[in-house]
Amino acid sequence: MRVAVTAQKALKPQHVAVLGAAEDDRPARSRLKNRNAAGITAAAHPSGGGLSNGARKRAEERDLSGFGESIRTLRNSILLASFDRRYRSLLVTSAAPGEGKTTTAANLAAAHAEQGNRTLLIDGDLRRPSVHRNFNLSSAVGLSNALLGEIPWRDAVIEAQGIPGLHILPAGPPSRKASDLVGRGLVELLAEASADFDLVLLDAPPLLGFAEPLQMATAVDGVIVVARAGQTTRKAVATVLATLNRLRAKVVGVVLNEVHRELSDSYTYYSYYRSYYRPAEEPQS
Repeated sequence: MRVAVTAQKALKPQHVAVLGAAEDDRPARSRLKNRNAAGITAAAHPSGGGLSNGARKRAEERDLSGFGESIRTLRNSILLASFDRRYRSLLVTSAAPGEGKTTTAANLAAAHAEQGNRTLLIDGDLRRPSVHRNFNLSSAVGLSNALLGEIPWRDAVIEAQGIPGLHILPAGPPSRKASDLVGRGLVELLAEASADFDLVLLDAPPLLGFAEPLQMATAVDGVIVVARAGQTTRKAVATVLATLNRLRAKVVGVVLNEVHRELSDSYTYYSYYRSYYRPAEEPQS
């Protein structure tokens, strides 16, 4: 898996930075589970805990290449390029389900924590939560309970055993009243969490067709849109970006999943995808 990253500029719906691109994110889900279960982080703890030398070396090689490297590049392109402001909270969303937003959010949170930063990953998808599956954790108690006032949100936070500095707030029991719950207390929760952690990442439902990600987008410092190259339509992405623009949400950029290797290796990559993600009504150059 190879990654290309553009310089970050003032973002508009018709010209949005491509922050990173990856060939395939499916193996990343099992790697997070394994790291959490084993209680190790290859990058932060090269001794590898109780692993044999051979197993530790293979884990390090996987972490230094492929999806792990693409996520570190994404982390740097977002957090190191924000000269005008410091992001304390970021929303990760997509146009439709199945585009890799949760895996991207989970791995981005892990990569940020590996640098010694206190990081909180919140599962904001109260309809179909999945963050907990990336770490093989329980979602019996979480965000929905906190928003209902049943428990303080801090009581539901779980510390990832294999990734020091990473904390996870699962979604809790799925709720059909998700949009109402979000409107009640998420802004206050994010403000408190941003004071406790260096970065808060909020995994949201897909933006098209759901009410709660619209509310979430106005409560964070920036929004990352995840799209699947060749599958997510230009119209869908343009609609997402236009919607976020109307909400005056800060769009950080677009992350592309499942990009063909020959495209990611090419210097024509940027012009191809910037053209691909322009609004449909804009003439192609």
